Amino acid sequence: MRNFSREKQLTGAYCGPAVFQMLVSVFGLEMDQEALVDACMARETVQKLGIPLTDLAKGLRKLYPDLEVWGKYNAEIGDIQKLLAKGYLVGIDWQGIFNSDEYGDEIWNSNDRLKLWWKRLTNEPIAVGEQGHYCVAFEVNKKKGYLRFADPYGHYAGKDRFVAIWEFEERWWDDRIDRGRNRKGTYVYENRLIFIVTQKGDRKPAELGMVEV
Repeated sequence: MRNFSREKQLTGAYCGPAVFQMLVSVFGLEMDQEALVDACMARETVQKLGIPLTDLAKGLRKLYPDLEVWGKYNAEIGDIQKLLAKGYLVGIDWQGIFNSDEYGDEIWNSNDRLKLWWKRLTNEPIAVGEQGHYCVAFEVNKKKGYLRFADPYGHYAGKDRFVAIWEFEERWWDDRIDRGRNRKGTYVYENRLIFIVTQKGDRKPAELGMVEV
């Protein structure tokens, strides 16, 4: 397993910046979560919407032009194993499991419920996922049936977490609503997404079926 720094997300919505902070630490680099949020131009939206991988990749390139992000949709557990065997840390996007809201910034207020009611009334697309979450996987043990990962959320940060492979596979998805220039919402479903950070010029991810983000 490659050495990396275990980080804690600064708010309930900063799992993406915290995960990228961990991924770049493999290269001996430091990253400020707030700086990445600004580089992603997500300051106004991150608390409600998080940050999609495409925007995280754009932000990373601004801060570290010599790094690249590679991703794969519809991945398999075996894909994670292959990447780990090649020495990569693997970012995962799934429906996280939390015991409680430790940040106090994810509780819906009356305005949020009113907006949801209006979306249903006007047939606007609605994201059904409740806990889309980025983490870093660093071990797959098929014999014992678990995935071992670093979770930046709250009290989980800095510790190893384990989840049964079958449970992870059931929750290995995320969705969101993207809005174009006309502000019309488009439903986006992301199934079994994994991603890694590499140095520019590394072509091994392409050989493993990944594409540059």
